[in-house]
Amino acid sequence: MTARTQIIFDEGKPAFAVIPYDEYLALTINKAKKPKSKEDELVPFVLGDYIKNPIRVARVEAGLTQQELAKRLDVTQGYVSKIEGRNFEVTPALLERVSKAARQKK
Repeated sequence: MTARTQIIFDEGKPAFAVIPYDEYLALTINKAKKPKSKEDELVPFVLGDYIKNPIRVARVEAGLTQQELAKRLDVTQGYVSKIEGRNFEVTPALLERVSKAARQKK
């Protein structure tokens, strides 16, 4: 038996390649021995790396809209928008209040 690669076409384009089992093993063994590169590493997504305002981070992590957070804080949605702004100075007391509201059950 002569082992050769078989190409299977789908709508005129190559879709699959059937190769001899020994060649397949050689490919998988070489891939397993290959050292992982930086691109192969999984990097955890940290929301705070992308959103600078800690109040907005707390709201987004809790899965709340501005309106929902405003209702829990008993303020307007406009106020929530304001405190999530780039130039708003977030105090520790305000951040704690927002964090508690974000953790509340619906």
